[in-house]
Amino acid sequence: MKKYFVILLALFAIAISSSCEREEVIYFPDNACVSFPSDVSIIEMVAADGNKITVELWRGNTNGSVSVPVTVTGGEGIFTPSKTSFDFVDGQSIATIDLNYPDINDFGGETYKITVSLSDESMVSPSGYEAVTISAQRKLTRKFLGTGIYYSDWYEEEWEQDLYTTEEAPDLYILPNCWVTGTDFTFNMVNGTPVWPNPFFSGYVHSTYGQVFIYHDGCYIEDGVMYLPVTGYRVSAGSFGSGMEYFVLPDGVVLR
Repeated sequence: MKKYFVILLALFAIAISSSCEREEVIYFPDNACVSFPSDVSIIEMVAADGNKITVELWRGNTNGSVSVPVTVTGGEGIFTPSKTSFDFVDGQSIATIDLNYPDINDFGGETYKITVSLSDESMVSPSGYEAVTISAQRKLTRKFLGTGIYYSDWYEEEWEQDLYTTEEAPDLYILPNCWVTGTDFTFNMVNGTPVWPNPFFSGYVHSTYGQVFIYHDGCYIEDGVMYLPVTGYRVSAGSFGSGMEYFVLPDGVVLR
């Protein structure tokens, strides 16, 4: 659950009155008492955003003007901060910076992690967050294509499996809840070839060895079947060995 800081000012008390509050916050008049609203932020990018993500920083002591320097990491060089500090004017309680990105139509279904950290932790509220990690992904509208058959050597069984694409990124394909409910398998078609992340998290958590990741040797399609040769079902301690995953495409579906 996201936790929100509380500064003893009426503005913030109203703004986050329904959140999980931190109690007994002490107000220090000589400190700017800044904090991000949360340490985690999930963003779905849409065209109306104007190719930018706006990040807020709050402060409890609104006296005077102050600049709060920050460091921005992650985002694979795609997200560029509009400036390197949050700049408050006298009386202002919320300042912002923008993370600019290219044309939204250049994005598929990938998720980017960006961390914005305060460079001077002495400016942080005693109850505040000195950094926020943003998970940004283009908002996608799923389009159902049909139901095929998925087989996995891990389970040594097959099952019916739905296949989706998206309106915004038609070269992106999704196998929802494939191995485990809550974890989708996704891949792109690039020049007629399925391209999967390598490795990718299967969604399966082993009771002894933890998360199971799938490493593979590329993917190919033959006679309406998509094959994913697995070089290793791996955990942090090693590998459970190699195998094969395949998906019999729904009738009439051609991946492009």
